[in-house]
Amino acid sequence: MPWLLGGCGCLTLIIIAIVIVTLATYRAKQKVSEFKTDFKSALKSIDEKETASTTPTTSGDNETRLPKPGWKTYTNVKSSLPESLQSNFVAFSFDYPKSFEVQPQSNINFVKVEKYVGAGKGNTAENFAVGYAWFNQPDMQSDALYDTLLDDLGKQLGGSFHNYRELKRMPETVAGIGSRAALFQADFNDPGKTQIWGKTIVVHPPGKKNGVTILLLGTSLGRDVKGADDLGVKGESADILRSFRFL
Repeated sequence: MPWLLGGCGCLTLIIIAIVIVTLATYRAKQKVSEFKTDFKSALKSIDEKETASTTPTTSGDNETRLPKPGWKTYTNVKSSLPESLQSNFVAFSFDYPKSFEVQPQSNINFVKVEKYVGAGKGNTAENFAVGYAWFNQPDMQSDALYDTLLDDLGKQLGGSFHNYRELKRMPETVAGIGSRAALFQADFNDPGKTQIWGKTIVVHPPGKKNGVTILLLGTSLGRDVKGADDLGVKGESADILRSFRFL
């Protein structure tokens, strides 16, 4: 009888030990499960944050934008402009590649970015500039109005470029807005008669008093633009134009 009692006592202790070990094992597994769940939740949270930070932005015309890797974004900021340009301010942005350099600020253009031939400066391959245009009737948009502004721009360009000659005018769409453009050609008046091809575009955001003029230039020194018809179609300046957005 005492043996039986002692045996029962030992058996009881063994059962208690087994229960304790089982509970400990269960709790350990539960902890591991909870850790895995928390870890997965943390990873999901990180993924969601990273996804949010890399999600392409949506422009005003509902077109999703994803800038090319390595490209920079220029945003027109009123306070950064000369006082003479602030009254004509227009909010816009565009992306440009590292092969283009932002030029010193002038009192004429909001911004100008330029690509040089090779490593040296002074030999232009492509150029992209944005200026301003006034529209006394903010709601009016017509080819006649655009043509008047293009006439004025042509006179200014004719006084700046050697052998300037307008080639043709055509409809153009910029940032989803119907616009009008003029193509021209000229030269540098150098011994090599380096050719210059240009495209001027007048863009009027509906309902706005101020619009923009965009000037694209390409030269025979570059590789991609081989004529006026290539401007806005070929070359990196064409990609810049496609990224242009009003803010």
